[in-house]
Amino acid sequence: MIIRGNYADLFFETALPAINAVLWQAFKKKPKMYDKLFSVESSSRSIEQFTAVSGVGLFTEIPETGEVRFDQPVAGFNCTFKHKSFGLGVEFSKELIEDDKWAQVRRASAELGNSADETTEIDAASTFNNAFSASFLGPDAVALCSTAHPLYKAGGTQTNTLAVAADLDVTSLEIALTDWELTRKANGQLVRLPTPKLLVGANNRWNAHEMLKGQFRSDTANHTVNAFKWGEDGAVDEIVVWPRISSGDAWFLVAPPASNGLVWFWRIKPESHPIFDERTLRGGTWMRYRKSHGWNDFYGVYGSPGV
Repeated sequence: MIIRGNYADLFFETALPAINAVLWQAFKKKPKMYDKLFSVESSSRSIEQFTAVSGVGLFTEIPETGEVRFDQPVAGFNCTFKHKSFGLGVEFSKELIEDDKWAQVRRASAELGNSADETTEIDAASTFNNAFSASFLGPDAVALCSTAHPLYKAGGTQTNTLAVAADLDVTSLEIALTDWELTRKANGQLVRLPTPKLLVGANNRWNAHEMLKGQFRSDTANHTVNAFKWGEDGAVDEIVVWPRISSGDAWFLVAPPASNGLVWFWRIKPESHPIFDERTLRGGTWMRYRKSHGWNDFYGVYGSPGV
């Protein structure tokens, strides 16, 4: 006769791989948003550092027998990313397993995977949720979205937010896209950013789709062409709806990760570790990761907090 007591290890040590499988299934099935907006990179050091460097000036005409004028880039602002560790675990008694409470174990394990996903997504969204706050300053000593980013070579400032905050509508988006095209680098020259994505919270989903996806303008009954569907670099029609944007009124234009300053560093990607303590007959699993994130430059992001 096969009795449970003769195979005690089957009810814990060999259950641990199954627990891990459940949590990873929960973690992987969740669609990730941060990698659609941030440039995701690996790191082999405790910190990562950036120094902004301006471009050079424009070419000037050279008279006959004249000399070429020389210019040099100017060092800008420094930015340091310090990786932090995150972790959480769940554990179960041997009695719980013995009494066939596998459903509870499975549920808790899945929630651990969900929690890892939720934590990373909330952290990534915090970059946008704090984009207008004076308590979260970037390397140039102003918020991510500001009217006063210093142009440290040309002089003056550059804006990446509306002069007067506004909710998302046709007029405010037109102003934002015009500012987007006229964005200047530290040396005063145009950046020429690519067509951005429109990032909104859940409350703005329907408004954003009506504005960008319709054939005609959404703010008039006249059959006026929807200009957002046209552009030298393609239509402004990619909408990213992120429920973790905490403000129902805030909205953003975001360039593709290769063209913006948003960075996410994995020092250690999420990993799981099964555990079993023979003295207390407790077992379970825990997860950890190390990462840092933020922005090293404001270019490629434009936002409004709404009103």
